[in-house]
Amino acid sequence: MTLGSTFRYVILAGPTGSGKTSLVCQLDPERFEVVSFDSRQVFSDLSIGTTAPTKEERQKISHHLVSFLPPNETLNAKAFVDKARESVLQIIEKNKIPILVAGTGFYLRAFLQGMFPVPDITAAIRNEVLEMNSKTASALLKDKDPKAWQALNPEDIYRIKRALEVVLSGFLWSEVSQTTVGGFRREFPKASFSGWFLNLPRSELYEKINRRAKELIEEGMIEETKRVSNQFGEQCYGLKSLGYNFALAFLKGEIDGKNFLDSLAQSHRNYAKRQVTWFRKETYLLPISKEKAIEEFRKID
Repeated sequence: MTLGSTFRYVILAGPTGSGKTSLVCQLDPERFEVVSFDSRQVFSDLSIGTTAPTKEERQKISHHLVSFLPPNETLNAKAFVDKARESVLQIIEKNKIPILVAGTGFYLRAFLQGMFPVPDITAAIRNEVLEMNSKTASALLKDKDPKAWQALNPEDIYRIKRALEVVLSGFLWSEVSQTTVGGFRREFPKASFSGWFLNLPRSELYEKINRRAKELIEEGMIEETKRVSNQFGEQCYGLKSLGYNFALAFLKGEIDGKNFLDSLAQSHRNYAKRQVTWFRKETYLLPISKEKAIEEFRKID
């Protein structure tokens, strides 16, 4: 197969705890390989708290972009998209079908539809913004690019800070964000794809998340956090992933075990709710049950 010919890929999205990994592990590894679109599971040494696919699961079916980045390093969306493109094309060259398994909707959208032409951000500016508290960052963006500030959710501090990085680099985010460049669908318009997101009843999803939170602690999330904190410092990028702030608070004696479990489960439920909201807005993703998804995968030629 040449890259100029038509090919097929599959998108499987879903919130944390919905069973994406267990589903793909039931598929034929001779036909499929997985490219993980998860901003947390990229970190090595943090496989428990990020619920990354285990070594046993990765032996069942090949996973790309999992557990490869040291916890003290960071990877922006553009770098991730470049790596994802490389992985997808490698799978296609093997005459296999790539499965884009997505928990991070922003990464998936950037890969498929392209990215804003954001300038290179210097380490000095990135660190300056990273160290700002939420109130300061929001106020500065409002002052320097009021249109951008008005368009963003005031509670979405992550995107406020990303916009501020652009503004401090000499560009208006309100202008930069008007167009996108690149995008896999634009690059390969003849490629066919199927897109689904696992749609569980809310009560079932939350029950699974609550059970998983308990399992994360039993499997050693506290020990994992302590080990990475001792090696890389508690301010390292990896420990800013979902839930590790509560593990650090527990280690410092600021909360007890029950509060840790409750907070961990609640943060995952909140995250899952945001993921579901995001994926439901993506018109190329059709809601599907896990059982039906397995049937559909097995029909793919």
